[in-house]
Amino acid sequence: MATLPELGNIPGIASDTGWTEPESAANTSYQPLYPYNDAKQTESGHLFEMDDTPTRERVRLQHGKSLTFIEMHPNGDQVHKVFGDDYEITIKNKCVLIQGRCSVTVIGDCNMEVRGDYNLDVKGDYNLQVAKKMNTRVKGDISFSSDDDISITANENFGGAIRMAAADHLYLDSHMYIKGSMTADGIITCDSLTAGDELGGGVFAGSFGFVSLLGGLSLGAPIAVPGSVFAIGTGTFGIKVFAPYISSLYSSTIIGGAIWQSDILNYVKRLIHRPAGTGEIKATV
Repeated sequence: MATLPELGNIPGIASDTGWTEPESAANTSYQPLYPYNDAKQTESGHLFEMDDTPTRERVRLQHGKSLTFIEMHPNGDQVHKVFGDDYEITIKNKCVLIQGRCSVTVIGDCNMEVRGDYNLDVKGDYNLQVAKKMNTRVKGDISFSSDDDISITANENFGGAIRMAAADHLYLDSHMYIKGSMTADGIITCDSLTAGDELGGGVFAGSFGFVSLLGGLSLGAPIAVPGSVFAIGTGTFGIKVFAPYISSLYSSTIIGGAIWQSDILNYVKRLIHRPAGTGEIKATV
């Protein structure tokens, strides 16, 4: 009687599945004993065995030509092997309880259609590994929430990119920390923009300084008009800078620290035409 290879014996498959088909109690080493085996076989080869051989009791129902079979083993195991397509149809509800481990191996493609809700409850870890691309398409909203941290990494070893696009906006309801550089067509903040930390840092605008042809820059002052720079401070480190783009530049400084003085003077010295007196800088643009 010809047999087909078991799943665990197919080359290249055994190491991937993690499980193999158990061997029948009736094999080449242990054959059923007479008169314990009650076997019936038809002309086309259909076989029905009820084997009472001591310690190897089993029941087997086998199709003659295809060799598809169902066998119940002495220890209570059951093997249902189909050498063709297998269709299982349940008209009403179906409940499946597996108290041990469940292993499912699909050599080809796998398709699942759920026309209602799909609920998955995992009490332990959920590990998903995809060897190639992963595509997700949702017609409604997507919500991710975690009671702990959420980490997203794009090939941290050899370089990768994370791309996000939205027709409206990208909203962040908390602080954002960037270790590298950030390039943007525009940055709008509802509160403040901070560069650096308690260890130092600052705002840098390239080798030619801050350039604004249409807009303005306001630091601690009212809204800047186009082409102007306002920087007003208070107290010992108070600074007042008014730099219109077209008309003359009038800049008065009240500086109580060498670092602030150096920064401000380096910023405006390119526009200086002539000094107008102590504590005041005037230049014509």
